[in-house]
Amino acid sequence: MRVLKITVCGGGNGAQALVPIAARNLGCQVDVYAPLADEADRLRTGAATHGGLEVQGAVRAQALPHCVSADPAEVIAGSEIVILVLPAFAHESTLRQIMPFLDKDTWVGAMPARGGFELCAAHVLEEQGRGDVRLFGLQTLPWACRIQQYGQVVHVLGAKRVVDAAGRPAGSFGEVRPVLQQMLGLTVQAAASLLALTLANTGQIIHPGIMYGLFAAWDGTPFPGQEVPLFYQGLDESGAETLHSLSDGIQAIRARLEPDLDLAAVRPLHDWIVRSYGDDIVDPSTLRSAFVTNRAYAGLKAPVRQMADGRYVPDFSARYLTEDIPFGLAVSRAIGRLAGVDTKALDRVIAWAGARLEKDYLGRDMNEARIPQAYGLGSLQALLAFAGAG
Repeated sequence: MRVLKITVCGGGNGAQALVPIAARNLGCQVDVYAPLADEADRLRTGAATHGGLEVQGAVRAQALPHCVSADPAEVIAGSEIVILVLPAFAHESTLRQIMPFLDKDTWVGAMPARGGFELCAAHVLEEQGRGDVRLFGLQTLPWACRIQQYGQVVHVLGAKRVVDAAGRPAGSFGEVRPVLQQMLGLTVQAAASLLALTLANTGQIIHPGIMYGLFAAWDGTPFPGQEVPLFYQGLDESGAETLHSLSDGIQAIRARLEPDLDLAAVRPLHDWIVRSYGDDIVDPSTLRSAFVTNRAYAGLKAPVRQMADGRYVPDFSARYLTEDIPFGLAVSRAIGRLAGVDTKALDRVIAWAGARLEKDYLGRDMNEARIPQAYGLGSLQALLAFAGAG
């Protein structure tokens, strides 16, 4: 598959890293659709001033995007691949915005897909009568990265060695997989289905699990800046036990579904982190040591908000809860309930996070999450049929 043009949708850390990496590795035109706020103007100005978007650190690349726009009509048409590198809450609205301008047989994907991406995307495609569009998703973002100067420099702390991905229809994913592999410059391993990626989404375990470990016992007292905890490398034994319990809960769901689905991509968390980061981890012997000695996570702090007096409090509105609960853990929990699996470990973290967000994802606000039941898949048989149809 020879690619002449791709379009990256988004203006955050991952999108700004992907643009120059893809332009260098594929040697093709890379456009950017940045519909949120004033991102398009800031990206265009920053890149022009700096001579391109630049990636520094563990990966290095620099390139000017061909065109940056907040108007999908200017950048979507003619793209063989369109990649959503956006918060999961923006997937549906962005799909609706770009749908009228997609060429026939375009590949549209999300990096990362997060839980239920295929449910949302298939719903929009059916609604718009676009059965020709093909879908893909990556399990996770390939890099731990942070913007240093907006529209100019992104720093990559670490890059994964291998990332799982899947497509819908699954049988055609072999066409786009080598392109994704070349584009990212790492191994892209095919998972059997996008439903497998939903359960294999490690962000749903790591981010809410560590937030719970750090702040479940927080008494509401603000803390000084020097006491802002490290996020990944601040993981203690209790937090690691929470991660273990969530991972075990996902594995229980896998075990129940596996006679009917290929879920080899749904790995225990310890296996996943060692496989993904390899030599970046100094001590891979336990789950906790793999986190706290991972060079790719070095120095990353917990999300906090600064108060008027200069002290800090946890930022519960960060994506670690607002994304990884309704577009992650709540989705897997809902699948587990369809399968008749005990989800107490997941329920505990979802209930705690929901209280912080003033949401009840176990009851009243359940259908605000991207769960199968919200798309009319109210039984395990219906969910398996949907996955098989893909």
